[in-house]
Amino acid sequence: MKRKLAPFISILAGVGMTNAATVIGDGVAVADGTGGADGWSGISVLESAVIDSNTEGGGQLQATEVSIIAQRFGGTNHIIPLLINSANEIAWVGPQLTPTQNGLNTFAIAGADPIDASGGDLRLGVWQWNDGVNNSNGGTITFGNGGGGMFQMDVDGTQGASAVSVGMAVTSGHASGAGGRDYNIDLTVAPIPEPSVFPLIALSGLGLLLRRRRS
Repeated sequence: MKRKLAPFISILAGVGMTNAATVIGDGVAVADGTGGADGWSGISVLESAVIDSNTEGGGQLQATEVSIIAQRFGGTNHIIPLLINSANEIAWVGPQLTPTQNGLNTFAIAGADPIDASGGDLRLGVWQWNDGVNNSNGGTITFGNGGGGMFQMDVDGTQGASAVSVGMAVTSGHASGAGGRDYNIDLTVAPIPEPSVFPLIALSGLGLLLRRRRS
């Protein structure tokens, strides 16, 4: 006697799926058009864009999207999103992203390293540079006023993507307080589903059904 497997397959397909996500950053909340992109290459850290214990449980997270408002684009300006811990060390390095248009650029992120948010607050940062030059049209993300504060570190733009790594210390060469300069960037994160007993139960039921089909 034939038995349908579709109910079990449907159950398994839905196990561990979640649509929850949190956006950190300032994005268009910072007044767009009140400033431009930086001319220099550097790492910037946003003081108020924080992943903490309340961000999707503060455990293992995954980056799903980055959005920026770009002023420079066309293939030679790049960014890498970063997360900075309380010791001012880089705790997470995202993928290299290249804006393709003036204004809003949104990048879907897949396959990036997981984000461990269990060890304390992580602040959103960004490394910006222009290929092959240092401090010449180095920034691409616009900044505005009205953010939560930030600090910046000058980095040689000729180093490109290799300029940043996990564990690297980030020091402040310039800082602005709350209400001052801030970048138009957002990072969206979602929880990484944890294994549960339910998938094992479903698999056991599927195995039993397959054995019965053979018999």
